[in-house]
Amino acid sequence: MKKIFTFFVFTFFIAAIFAATKVDSVALENEFVKVMRKSTVGFSANDTLFGTRVIVALTDTKIKSKKTNKTLKRGEVAVFQRNEKYRIETGDFFEVVFKLNHPAPKGPTEWLEPQKNTIVYEDTEFRIFEERLEGGDTRELHSHAQRVVVRLNEVQLTDPRYKPNGSPGGGIQVPNTVRFAEPMVHVVKNLSKIPLFNIIIELKYKKNETN
Repeated sequence: MKKIFTFFVFTFFIAAIFAATKVDSVALENEFVKVMRKSTVGFSANDTLFGTRVIVALTDTKIKSKKTNKTLKRGEVAVFQRNEKYRIETGDFFEVVFKLNHPAPKGPTEWLEPQKNTIVYEDTEFRIFEERLEGGDTRELHSHAQRVVVRLNEVQLTDPRYKPNGSPGGGIQVPNTVRFAEPMVHVVKNLSKIPLFNIIIELKYKKNETN
């Protein structure tokens, strides 16, 4: 009886440790994407739910696959097409998985290309760019379609047309967080001393449907 009790205590202890340290969780999910933090949604031979996947590194992230063995630095991305399998060896990251048969993406009322960003990947479905803005700098009027935003630096942003000095606690970019943003046309000023650095995964839309 004592051995049985000890076994159950040990099992409970191990389970408690696993629960406390388990980090695979859904960071964001909607009709377009499922985003995991430090985990993946896995692969299935007959997967009819998920298509292209994007890894966004938060720390050095080592990836192994048939086509590449590489380590991503913070803010770097890797894109895998449907059914391209891979394994994450080490690192902290977001896995952004596009859902198949998602609705048509929405765009803004007018399109003005944002300046001072760097496109790092583009295909027919979406584009990925590094959203950067130096401390104190302003990005003039520009547009965004629906998009996934991965925040990397803690800065405060404002639209200087309405709040030149921002608002207390408003517009804060919290590092290592992700959100889904709707279409907009705006001006952005970085009120902080350090640069803005976000990774944006922006859906492409048919401009003739919204413009």
